[in-house]
Amino acid sequence: MSVSKEDELELLARLQAQFGDMDVESMLRGPDGSDVSDDESESSLEEPTAEELRAWQEAQFANGKMRHDANKLMDSVTDGSALQRRRRNKSSSQLTLMREDEKNEEADEWVKVTSAPDLGGKASVFFPTALQVDSADVSEGANPLLQKLAEGDPEVLGTKWARLYSSSEGDGLSFRNLCDKIRGYEGPTVLLIGGTPSASKFLGQIKNDDRVALGFFTTNSWIESTDYFGSDDCFLFSMDRNDVQLIRPKSRSRSSSSALNEKFMYCHPSSLATSNKRMKNAPSRTNGSVHGMGIGGTASQPRLHITESLEECRALAYDHLFDDGDLLSEKCNQSLYYFDVDCIEVWGVGGEQWIVNALQAQAKAKEMNAASLEKARRVDKRQLLDAFENGLVVGNSGLFGYRDLVSERCDN
Repeated sequence: MSVSKEDELELLARLQAQFGDMDVESMLRGPDGSDVSDDESESSLEEPTAEELRAWQEAQFANGKMRHDANKLMDSVTDGSALQRRRRNKSSSQLTLMREDEKNEEADEWVKVTSAPDLGGKASVFFPTALQVDSADVSEGANPLLQKLAEGDPEVLGTKWARLYSSSEGDGLSFRNLCDKIRGYEGPTVLLIGGTPSASKFLGQIKNDDRVALGFFTTNSWIESTDYFGSDDCFLFSMDRNDVQLIRPKSRSRSSSSALNEKFMYCHPSSLATSNKRMKNAPSRTNGSVHGMGIGGTASQPRLHITESLEECRALAYDHLFDDGDLLSEKCNQSLYYFDVDCIEVWGVGGEQWIVNALQAQAKAKEMNAASLEKARRVDKRQLLDAFENGLVVGNSGLFGYRDLVSERCDN
């Protein structure tokens, strides 16, 4: 059958539209690669049948579905939080806008704009409002350290802040109070820590200006657990009068399967271990984790460890989860990276609506917990009489045995 040049071009266009990722043009060439589509030559190329087209369509559909399912599975694995979903959608929107700008040739460069955080009129010992510096990079009236910290994650930190805990504003310097203020808060937080080189470890004499200031930002909620939790949507940081040093997770710069399973934080008060011992069938393991708060590192040696006594806390210069970098000043080299905490603040961040929702969820969780404890503590006269009859209030155990029974009921 003789095929004209126009017929060949039309057929080629149809095939390219049908099988866009196939090299259809090679089908019009001979085995040696020579062009056989000349008008004067005879071509054996035949138009594909309906069955052939249907077979190719099914194959293309199967390949496309496989790629779609794989991408969907990867999204489900890496999709750690609502914030990460929002960020991915925002990135797609920004990419679309960037392409539109490139088409219109209206924008040659992208300028990073950081909003100044709003502390809602609350005071902070870490960001005094009276502090002023001469710098073109700092907005008028904004604390320079606060603004530089916000540049670590402008979407979350360059928004409304709400103070959840402050040791200098009536909450008291207490690890227990700290845990109580952040327990059940379902939103991103900034933990700010101030102190001095540990007096019990310091090799020399501590001066008045030997201060340390560091912290931790996370988009994950704090929970009490003996296991690590939390995604890599976080970073450690240190502060001095003029600068903020950010130390981010190493997994941000690599995309390995092991990085998806890494966890970065834990909160393990000793009261949690005591409760676990009282509860029936409770696991006795603690994974070797030290009591207090741990960030990075391992359960037995975190990168940043806040003890329950808030004394002899430690901040190491490196670990396998975060980038290397000193969290403490050089003065702490003489205290073997140990420091004593004398002030702590925790701020909820992410914007007013997020903060309101997180506070409401926290209040609801506390109400439910209080109701459960009150119900467990109710002991009627009959139960007390049963305790006497069973010998829990008399004999060797005495009232202590009955107290342990009530404690176990409260824990459960």
